[in-house]
Amino acid sequence: MSQQATFLDDENQFISINEAAESINVSSASIRNWIKTGYLVLAGKNIVSMTSFESFRVNVAGSDKLVNRANKSQKDNHDHNAITDTFQILIEDQEFDSSHLGEDYEQSLSNSHRNKEGIYYTPITIARHFFKNLPEDCSKLTFYDPCCGSGNFLIAALEKGFILENIFGLDIDPLAVKIAKRRITDITGHEPQNIICGDFLDVSPQKNNDAYDVIVTNPPWGKKIDKAKRDHLTKSLHAGLSKDTSSLFFFACLSKLKSSGVLGLLLQDAFFNISTFKDARKKALSLEIREFIDFGKPFKGLLTKAKGIILEKSVFSTNSELNKHILCQSNSSLHYRSQESFRKNSKLTFNFSCTQNDSEVIEHLFKIDHISLAGNASFGLGIVTGNNKKHCESSPRDGLIPAYKGSEIHKDKLGKASCYIASDFSQYQQVAPISLFLAEEKLIYRFISSALVFYRDTNQQFVLNSANMIVLNKNFPIRTEYLCNLLNSKIINWLFKNLFETHKILRADLESLPIHIKYFDFFSEFSENNYLEYLGIEEVSIGSYRIKK
Repeated sequence: MSQQATFLDDENQFISINEAAESINVSSASIRNWIKTGYLVLAGKNIVSMTSFESFRVNVAGSDKLVNRANKSQKDNHDHNAITDTFQILIEDQEFDSSHLGEDYEQSLSNSHRNKEGIYYTPITIARHFFKNLPEDCSKLTFYDPCCGSGNFLIAALEKGFILENIFGLDIDPLAVKIAKRRITDITGHEPQNIICGDFLDVSPQKNNDAYDVIVTNPPWGKKIDKAKRDHLTKSLHAGLSKDTSSLFFFACLSKLKSSGVLGLLLQDAFFNISTFKDARKKALSLEIREFIDFGKPFKGLLTKAKGIILEKSVFSTNSELNKHILCQSNSSLHYRSQESFRKNSKLTFNFSCTQNDSEVIEHLFKIDHISLAGNASFGLGIVTGNNKKHCESSPRDGLIPAYKGSEIHKDKLGKASCYIASDFSQYQQVAPISLFLAEEKLIYRFISSALVFYRDTNQQFVLNSANMIVLNKNFPIRTEYLCNLLNSKIINWLFKNLFETHKILRADLESLPIHIKYFDFFSEFSENNYLEYLGIEEVSIGSYRIKK
């Protein structure tokens, strides 16, 4: 021990913060954090009680308590240096059980850090699912996870029978790579040589294309990357308009995969139904898709669903191959859909929770003569105040006007307004053209909703941005009231839900719906039964339809 550490006491009862940090290979910031949380006792300026330090080193460092300390960074006050110091100790402690090290590390990351980097590590039970239908003997196949994180897909590959020398992993997080290597070393008794630190999106345009038999990964979802880099990658990977990070990883993974190789990806729900990802879905449909899986919401604190796609890098060569069926698993149910049925969907959506019968009903609805709202109406977003607490009052008074929320819109009425705002719209963050609000009649509808809820407004009401509005062009062939009836109908609600599986009513989705205007050539009023009769559809049970024979 240096003189600096012991100058206050001849019996070495104290140690300096710097000496304490050096002796257990952490930063001085970590020592100060442990002083704040009570693990260590501050005995004076920049010195720690040796008794508390020895007790901490023996009884706490390397134990679950140290992990729990790191987990306190789960708030947005993220100190990655302290987390790194903590887990470096655990990685180097050969007596420490590494089986839950990856899970503990993820829990230590703040929500803001995980969202920024798109980090959500795959549970091992989900990782194993992607290997179920691979060949029994994988000993001669190569496996690659370009976003390996703490190593669950790598471990699942080992369990499946891939040999260590044929398993490759890459991750941008050096600590996650160290954790993955430590876990695999503990399982195999050998330190893996093919798991390294690096950015896959930097590596992918380079050499080593067509190199791997199997690639399975959970790419970062929505990670922010520099626009110039994003545009360059989009062009080099031929990703079209699918520029989200997960889409870029999808195209990059395909470039690394051997012909007839297998790709499995765990992706956010949006990949399967949002317009942004249409070009990625188009590419997937040009190959042989084997399986779709809905895993629900496996990530704590993340509201979006996680879904899997497994495909083979084989291009269809005959029409018969287009009718190959895809295994679809959703909510504990299992069914098969022809790949061609997804090609016929608006925006090529992967609505795989629908059965083959459902997809045939959907196709039937689009075959009936119809128009769409695209180019036939003006859409407007409700008022964005920028600060509802500042601008909204809960009761009416002179100078204020009601602004309805989405939850106050019903199919047959407007509920009681709970928000009143000043009519000086210049103070708000975003306001649609006033002419839309003041239209003689318009449709207003809930924006955040799992169902279509439209109300015909003839009183020039204003709405907040939890609601949107539609004003039909003057030459639209049916009345606003009739359109409202069609959009609110049970069968169109069923269609919307089964096509898009979303809780947001997006303009692009509404514009793709079929508007069966000729119904009103046969019926002067709307009724659910007459509409089904016109469509040649029958309801066989609540929320289930089939084509009449």
